[in-house]
Amino acid sequence: MTLDGNALLYTALGSAALGVFCGVQRPASNLTPADLETFANGGQIEYRVTNPYLPLALVLGLTSVGSGLAWAMKGQAPAVAIRQTVPAPVAPAWDGQVPMPTGSQPDRYRVGNPAAILAQRLRPTLISANPRVGKGVTIAHAYRQAQAKGAAVWVIQPKYHPKERGYWADADNVLGFMADELETKEAIEATQEQMQDFIFAWRQIPQRPKVLIIDELAMLKVTFKTWYEAFLKPQLVMELSSGETDDRALWAMTQSSLVGDIGVSGGMRSTFDLLTLQTPTSQGHLESLRASDKTIPAIDDPAIFERSFSPKGAVFYHSALDEWLPMVAYEVPKLEPEELGYAHRTQPEHPPTADHTGAVALPQTPVSEFVEGQNTPDLALILAVTNALHQGMPRSQIIKDVLGYKGQRYQQGAELYDRIKSIIEENSTHE
Repeated sequence: MTLDGNALLYTALGSAALGVFCGVQRPASNLTPADLETFANGGQIEYRVTNPYLPLALVLGLTSVGSGLAWAMKGQAPAVAIRQTVPAPVAPAWDGQVPMPTGSQPDRYRVGNPAAILAQRLRPTLISANPRVGKGVTIAHAYRQAQAKGAAVWVIQPKYHPKERGYWADADNVLGFMADELETKEAIEATQEQMQDFIFAWRQIPQRPKVLIIDELAMLKVTFKTWYEAFLKPQLVMELSSGETDDRALWAMTQSSLVGDIGVSGGMRSTFDLLTLQTPTSQGHLESLRASDKTIPAIDDPAIFERSFSPKGAVFYHSALDEWLPMVAYEVPKLEPEELGYAHRTQPEHPPTADHTGAVALPQTPVSEFVEGQNTPDLALILAVTNALHQGMPRSQIIKDVLGYKGQRYQQGAELYDRIKSIIEENSTHE
């Protein structure tokens, strides 16, 4: 029997194109908005992935192959000689079990919510991760969930950049500054004193439980080297080893992959939790971290990164779970447009009370606050600082010579400089 060659060719090409189209369709899942809301609140859901178009793609593929072979044979249908009768297959006796069809099970895997784990456990925790892998946004969601459970949250943030202040906007008290802009001995010593007062005041507040978040430990170690070794490291060791007994939870965040950098020995490892976030490009950090802490398992299946909902493809390990899991995606906290102007205040917004988290007044503790029109720096000062920055003038010289704050008024000038520079940066980002 002879078939039309053009029809066979067109059938082969058309079936191949449709088969490829069906094969590359995105897998379907059983997740619903209600499931995602349940999961974000710490609940467990079952996640299944199916490929509904795969059978059709296989049929079209076979059709394409058959038509192609027929076209290659110039339209001649192959002759089949039946030399003997094939006996009909005999069904085997049923043994009482139902076999599972091969390949019919959808792909299933677990996805973790590290923010919910931190908020639920409220234990001293060391968080180690490379920059820009999702560490900050994870902690931002974690402390908000902890506050929903009644915890007081205080934050020491040495990299208090305007673009990231939304992360800490809901904390009960924030000591924020730019450590890399402290250029004089006076400014460094004043900041050290503020951090000491802040830590001691946090311990004294009556509210329980309470969380102290200290970010950028590696930056603190470099900027305040002597003070870090003499004061901060012993405080970190004390909180990580015994804070839980008083319903205190220190969440120490660092880019360093060496646990020993904070003075924690191997024998103390069981007294605090460990959380680390990793991406496909952070293998060096992971190897160094595993060398520092032998309890961390290796990532045996690289496909785990592809299962993450995180924009960075991040996965996480928490010592309470003792396994690597893909991460959920978090919404990045952002400030409203009218909140992008800031000033520093040194007194609590509410009067001290016995049950308020701001019960202890802190000297020189800068926190975010909306700048009213009458408190906005004068335009002439903004232009003067802008010109000085373009000329490469250092921060300390601008505070002393341009703004005119010297001696005991230097810290006040530093706060004014930070406000002006924040305004300059915010306006320059929208040009």
